[in-house]
Amino acid sequence: MTIHLTFNNIRNSKAVSEHVDHAFEELIKITDDKFPFHVTLNKVNRESYHVGINCSFRNKLLSSKADHENLYKALSKGIHSMKTQVIRKAEKVRSL
Repeated sequence: MTIHLTFNNIRNSKAVSEHVDHAFEELIKITDDKFPFHVTLNKVNRESYHVGINCSFRNKLLSSKADHENLYKALSKGIHSMKTQVIRKAEKVRSL
């Protein structure tokens, strides 16, 4: 899979990395594993996490951001937003 992870103010955890890989499975299938994703996991303060996801999909930069007090919920929100953008972009390309 082409997922690049960056951990800021969080220890690099094998469990978190595996969760990210699992959470991205559907999105990787939708994109046929042709486009790399860069995921930034950032602990903002003691009670909040920020997740940023970037992808260059068919020459269009897609980006999503999510904040939550639970890292996994922030990641889920960010992935959902990215999936929505990828599907919309793919539909636009097909209609041309």
